[in-house]
Amino acid sequence: MATIFADALSPSSKRLPRPARDIEILRVVANLAGDDFAMAAQAARQAALTWAAGRAGGRFPADAWKHFDFELLAGGRNSAAVRFVAGGVDLWALRAEDPDKTVPGRIWTTEIVIGGRGGDRPHMSLRLIVSTNERELDIEPHVPGILRQIAQNPGFLHGGRGLTDTPRPLRNENDAEDLCDHLEDPARRLPVIVVTLPADAEARPMIDDLIVARAVTGMARVIRVPAELTWVLTQRFGKLRSVFEGGVRLYLPGFSNADDAYRHRLFTAAALQDAAKAEACGSWLRRTVAGLSVSSSRLGKDVVEFAAVRTACRRLRKKSLAEQKAPDAALLPLAEEEIDALKAELENKDQEIDLYIAEIEQAEERATAAEQENRALIWKIRQMQDAQARSGSAQTCEPPLPQEWAEFLDWLDSTYPDRIVLTPQARRLVRAPVFEDVAQVARAIAWLATVQHERRLGGGGSTRDELIETGIYNAYCGGDAYKTLWQGRRYEVDQHVKNGGNLRDPRRCLRIYYFWAPEDQRTVIDHLPTHRPTSAT
Repeated sequence: MATIFADALSPSSKRLPRPARDIEILRVVANLAGDDFAMAAQAARQAALTWAAGRAGGRFPADAWKHFDFELLAGGRNSAAVRFVAGGVDLWALRAEDPDKTVPGRIWTTEIVIGGRGGDRPHMSLRLIVSTNERELDIEPHVPGILRQIAQNPGFLHGGRGLTDTPRPLRNENDAEDLCDHLEDPARRLPVIVVTLPADAEARPMIDDLIVARAVTGMARVIRVPAELTWVLTQRFGKLRSVFEGGVRLYLPGFSNADDAYRHRLFTAAALQDAAKAEACGSWLRRTVAGLSVSSSRLGKDVVEFAAVRTACRRLRKKSLAEQKAPDAALLPLAEEEIDALKAELENKDQEIDLYIAEIEQAEERATAAEQENRALIWKIRQMQDAQARSGSAQTCEPPLPQEWAEFLDWLDSTYPDRIVLTPQARRLVRAPVFEDVAQVARAIAWLATVQHERRLGGGGSTRDELIETGIYNAYCGGDAYKTLWQGRRYEVDQHVKNGGNLRDPRRCLRIYYFWAPEDQRTVIDHLPTHRPTSAT
């Protein structure tokens, strides 16, 4: 019966216009610069009002310019502001609509909240939302112009560092070292786009980094590094995690010299020689940074919604009237307004949930596609290795083993990319371990990537209690086995490489805990290079 109804309604549903939906494009969270906090907040409010007035469907009332509450209804160009002052907190919120200049039915909404607790540095948050009935929204995100104005006066701070709307050039080695410190700072919350200059006489960036910097103002930092300073990054992070010779790299929060190099996307100068690819690089950077600004911040905590401030104001007025024993006739309109506001807030939350569900579905699709691509690349690498072996042109000499922990990850990633992988936890553990014999760990991993790997694929029998070299052998974990998550799946870490004796000194006690991932036929190392802490230890 349901199918009959659906079939009957489908022709009419196709004729109906698609309902409009709200899509959040980007968020910006920052503090206002300046020593005079009150003056900084005043300047930011005034700039926001002036910017909104230029797009409004009519003249703002006098109360607007006094930073009081106001509402201007103008069909697609509505504007409103509210101010909440109570308990030492002063918040001013503005909501402004602006129809798209080229696409009918597309309306842009900007929400700005400025203020904070008295005596603290004022906070500013911004949301850019588009309402549209388009099936696919194809845009290149760009912050509203008001952000560039406030970035210039009074200015932005994030994490104690200034935020600008232009690329910041590095002048000397100290600047480059400071950049490296900032990239590795665990408290860093914003992505950093590093644009290096080629070594030629013109030394122009391979992408238009000025356009990118303007588009991502407040959401990311854009740093321009001259060719003669890129060696500082290479010395600190190694070639795999550095950027040089005109390349461009996006460093995400959480970066370290032990991080997975491929998590921080690199665009090489060779690829950027093509103008179309250089333009595509800029577009990708803008879309990625805008997406991160939404996914990495939380409404109600990092970003304050206009609706939340307006609801708080109405409740405050209602409470004030109730304390003054105002008649019901005066309280009723406020109660109705509050109900309407709560309904609108609930509708917004439903739309927000739908947006998050859509993001999750897209992320799952991307993860599936990436996993399939990863398996295809691994398969191609193995085909090439087999072809080289059959033709007799395979590399006969092994790459040198690392002698220091600083060399270990680069050696592993470049030597066995299709056979051995470290979990994020394992990568963190080899940043600066106390275990002393780096080469011994490398030899054990080489055994995992060769003897153990080929035994797995060829069905050559168990590697239980197998001697790897004098004093080092492979064994099942037994009671030390444990569960771990890897790429959304749960695995049992059931084997480890260990040295003999009952060693507990972390400088000499070798343990490499691992499991086999049959999906892509790789060994996954979850913990190394020493004993894993357990309830017994």
